[in-house]
Amino acid sequence: MKKEELKIWYEKNKLNPDDLAYAVDTLTDFEKFLVMHKSTTLDDLSIDDLDALIQYLVHSNQNNVKNFIVLMRYFKMIHLHDHFIQLTKYTGAIGVVESILSKLARIANPLTTKEIMDQIKPPVLGTDLHEITHFTVSFITLLEEKLSERELRLVLADNHHQIPKEAFIEEKVYYESAPTLEAYLKDLHQRKVTELTDFYNAKKVWYEQEITEDVINYVKSNQEIMSAVLKDDALYITKIPYDTKKYLNADTIDEQAYYLCHCPFAREALKHKEIISKNWCYCSGGFTKFPFDIIFNQSLEIELLESALHLDGACRFKIDLKNVDYKR
Repeated sequence: MKKEELKIWYEKNKLNPDDLAYAVDTLTDFEKFLVMHKSTTLDDLSIDDLDALIQYLVHSNQNNVKNFIVLMRYFKMIHLHDHFIQLTKYTGAIGVVESILSKLARIANPLTTKEIMDQIKPPVLGTDLHEITHFTVSFITLLEEKLSERELRLVLADNHHQIPKEAFIEEKVYYESAPTLEAYLKDLHQRKVTELTDFYNAKKVWYEQEITEDVINYVKSNQEIMSAVLKDDALYITKIPYDTKKYLNADTIDEQAYYLCHCPFAREALKHKEIISKNWCYCSGGFTKFPFDIIFNQSLEIELLESALHLDGACRFKIDLKNVDYKR
């Protein structure tokens, strides 16, 4: 473990000295496990070794957010990009099921809510990714059995990652300053392409993604990606892949779908060719529409058009604006 480099990194990023002391002690313990059980160190471990370490955290009740942050900071510092991403596959699930169940209680009748909750035990942080897939299959199957289609969409299509509204206030101002919604969407797309280009030129990672010229050109070629296209009182949005570089270089449809999917509950199903209902993607739809919920100050209706789970080659949504007074 690179203790001196870690100290410099924590000081450079103005992190609390107590956090540094905790990180050193924690990482020292983790490295002891790796040396003893995997004959490796934090600096040299494989992805499989990292998964084994995470299972050690689960079984020793050390699977808390603080310890995952310590690992993520360390791998970011030593530039183990794939290991950082592997950790996000676990942390991306934090609080989502609990948020879905909370929304369920507000939408469904009490008896139905109780029937579902009695059968659901949310996976703990660090749960094996393949086990999370099995949980997701059971969960969405149960929701489909107990809820109407409208109830199902209302329950799933929400801000289940609990992103603060303030995160999109700036975009609301951009929209209010634009002459039309179409002009705003075009400007948003251009700003996002510029953002990716800046990260590429600086050789910096953008939200766990390596940006290449191919990635920039892919986004640039389709305004639906990282923005939207307005047509017949509806917004059409195509999600940027989870790992766009690998998505563009994928050799098979299955591999392409795996790198397309953002969902920590569903991605492993694609690797193991297990079937999850595409209705699960309405959870992603809630994330997709949330910025526009804020911009228009109302909860919008969203429809899934294409899904990685069904090997469509894209994750694509339609947001209905027929009852929205938007700038024309």
